[in-house]
Amino acid sequence: MIRANLKNLSYQTIAQIIPRAMMFIFTFYLARILGSEEYGKYDFALSFGYLIGVFYELGGNIIITKHVARGLFSSFYYSLKFRIITIFSTIAITFIILYSFNLYSGNLTNILYAMAGIAFSSLMNLYFAFFRGVKRMNFEAVVLIIQKIIFIVITFILISSSLTSSSVLISFLISMMISYLIIFMIFGFEKNKYDFKSNDKKIALKDYMKDIMSLALIEVFSIIYFRVTQIILESFMGYNAVGVYGASYKFIEVFTNIPAILMIVLFPNFAKLAVENISEFKKGFNKVLKILILLGIGAVSICWIFGEMFFELLGEDYSGAYIVLRYMTPALLIIYPNYLLTQSMIALDKNIKYAFVLFSVLILNILIGILIVPQFGVYGSALSVGVCEIIIFISTFYLINKELKTRIAG
Repeated sequence: MIRANLKNLSYQTIAQIIPRAMMFIFTFYLARILGSEEYGKYDFALSFGYLIGVFYELGGNIIITKHVARGLFSSFYYSLKFRIITIFSTIAITFIILYSFNLYSGNLTNILYAMAGIAFSSLMNLYFAFFRGVKRMNFEAVVLIIQKIIFIVITFILISSSLTSSSVLISFLISMMISYLIIFMIFGFEKNKYDFKSNDKKIALKDYMKDIMSLALIEVFSIIYFRVTQIILESFMGYNAVGVYGASYKFIEVFTNIPAILMIVLFPNFAKLAVENISEFKKGFNKVLKILILLGIGAVSICWIFGEMFFELLGEDYSGAYIVLRYMTPALLIIYPNYLLTQSMIALDKNIKYAFVLFSVLILNILIGILIVPQFGVYGSALSVGVCEIIIFISTFYLINKELKTRIAG
């Protein structure tokens, strides 16, 4: 399975590693020059924006990839119309609530910049999802690199006169808007290659809505699960803690690119095999699971060896960040196989069961965070995520193996 997708694996490696490597270096540069307070505002605004941004997408990206991989091209236009409605309604409702109740008034402008930038990113991701389904991932690689270059260049220009979090978020917004326009034009040139009108490549609206509503739950629970940590930290410990946690998590994200890339490339195959050849699905699942566990062990080792050395470069504000990083490594180890497990649940059309698992760990993450963050701060947040990732692994592994046994026996 991996050998058959080497070209797209190369494209996705370029699409994810190069832009994120650029952002990895640049983000820590920002953390250093902005200081933990301003960087905390920037990271909080982005985290809040992505938290709200989940309501833009509502599972639409992965459903496009899954349906297009199965030849159901018409679902793209359903998703596009749905996405436009959800973006405008979400931004309007969020602004009214924040403004009416005077919430985060000192950071409201930054939050609005973040939400607008993420809206363009959401539209851009819709086109990426389509091209993933048809295994044309080269466009995504090019556009993501362009977006990061634009962001970095504009940020340097703006912070030269105003060293604030707002300058960085304005750059983020502009870069996302330009990148969306680029992928929109590429799709316009490419769409005639695919038959959107054929009856055997259409999906009924009711079937699409049924699928997307279950995936919407997954998307909502997943984003809230990952982003609620910063909200809890800000409430109990302030923006400095958010900045330290955010810097540590950025280091972790470097390594989560590896399983993310692998599953972006392999998911269309798993989605197709789930309905065509369940035995091959199981063989591929077991092979990739072993690979991801080994890669996770390697990632954890690197974090322990080089984490302290790296954070010494960022200055006194982040002197304790390497300890937070070490608290995060149990979660990192489990995140690797969890990419496969969670994507496999969706490929097997077990959206509701997966949503229930995510909802359970979301509630658990909030409860643990509220109980231990006041006492243990950022370390408590890191431990909470680790516990939840272990529960996701155990639950989804059990459900997948149960489903595979049922289908093979049947």
